[in-house]
Amino acid sequence: MHSVSQRFIYLSLSICLAATGTASAIAEDLDKGNDASEAEKSQTADSDKAQRDSPWLLTPTFSVDPKLGRNLGAIAAYLHRFDEASPISLTGASLSYSNTDSLVGGVFADLYWGRDHHRLVAGAAYGEINNEYDDFLGSGKTVKTTDDLQSIFMRYRYRVAGNWFFGGQLVRTNYAIGIPPPEELIADQIGLMGFNATGIGLVVEMDNRNHVRNPTTGSHLVIDGTRYSSSDDQPILDSSDLPEGLLPEDSLLNSDGDFNALRGNFSHYSSLGHWFTSANAPQAVLAIQAYTRLTNDAPVSGYSSVIVPGYTRGNYLGQNSVGGQFDLRMPFTERWGVVVFGGVGCLFGDGIGPDAESQSCGDDLYPGIGAGVSWLLKPESGVVMRIEAAKGTGDNSAVYLRFGHPF
Repeated sequence: MHSVSQRFIYLSLSICLAATGTASAIAEDLDKGNDASEAEKSQTADSDKAQRDSPWLLTPTFSVDPKLGRNLGAIAAYLHRFDEASPISLTGASLSYSNTDSLVGGVFADLYWGRDHHRLVAGAAYGEINNEYDDFLGSGKTVKTTDDLQSIFMRYRYRVAGNWFFGGQLVRTNYAIGIPPPEELIADQIGLMGFNATGIGLVVEMDNRNHVRNPTTGSHLVIDGTRYSSSDDQPILDSSDLPEGLLPEDSLLNSDGDFNALRGNFSHYSSLGHWFTSANAPQAVLAIQAYTRLTNDAPVSGYSSVIVPGYTRGNYLGQNSVGGQFDLRMPFTERWGVVVFGGVGCLFGDGIGPDAESQSCGDDLYPGIGAGVSWLLKPESGVVMRIEAAKGTGDNSAVYLRFGHPF
């Protein structure tokens, strides 16, 4: 089952061209042989198309995972541009149901305004999640849980200079170790695995991508630090239902202790020309990502997760995590393409369980790989749909229909 994480706005509905100051850079990346005036004309034509494109989006989602079961849902969203120099904003709602009788709904917003000087992402989710773990927290134990989910998240950033942004974030959530797609906005934004706490933090962001949702060149860096404080000492997950000795008595999943979390995420995008595509198709793109999440004095519920294709978020936890991924995007027509992706992650720091030893990246690595097909659902706005299969070690595997690239 999925964690509280990353699929709430998983849909990464694309947001078209950033500020006009990046127009020449975009033109160079798309066609280095064109001069500046031709690039500006092309961008203007694309902008005119975007204005004619329907602002509404309604689409299904699904996933199949041996740990999560079969999940079916839908997303309804509205796209709107506040001004010509800002990327397209997105607001919407989602609802999903799984064959484990889990039901989750949410609302979300990803907003850009003021000539892209202001950025706000926010969301709220509510639901009941029934989980069946064959390997709970990597312990080898079979565990069933029922979690009530009530979460809100908000992150605001202001452009302070050039491509640099500074802001803050607020999150309030109970413990929910699994959420079906697409309700994973919170984990995507803060790497949070779920617990009963309120967190307040600061965010630094650098973004020189030529496109917010579907970039072909540029880099994106996000560093955030959050202080979490729990005001509820009542267990959200009844530890009496867990196998004896699975967790130490002083590290309940709902620990009422305060703790800190620091997260770093860096992505880079390179255009590969037509090495993997025909001359009539868009250029191939190689995206790479490196990430880490570090915690201090966190309860088990605040630990970091393995984030690698083919693994269920929240199924493998450690005090700290680090990893990397690649995503090769190869269009073969204007709309259709093939994607090949993979990655590896590891956990380090304090282990889980009364007799657990400290973890290190030399002990266990979590590799994963996958492939799929992509479809440019709304070419003018860059909204991408992907159907893909991923495989990790052992029985870790998954099939997804999802929106947006993973990073």
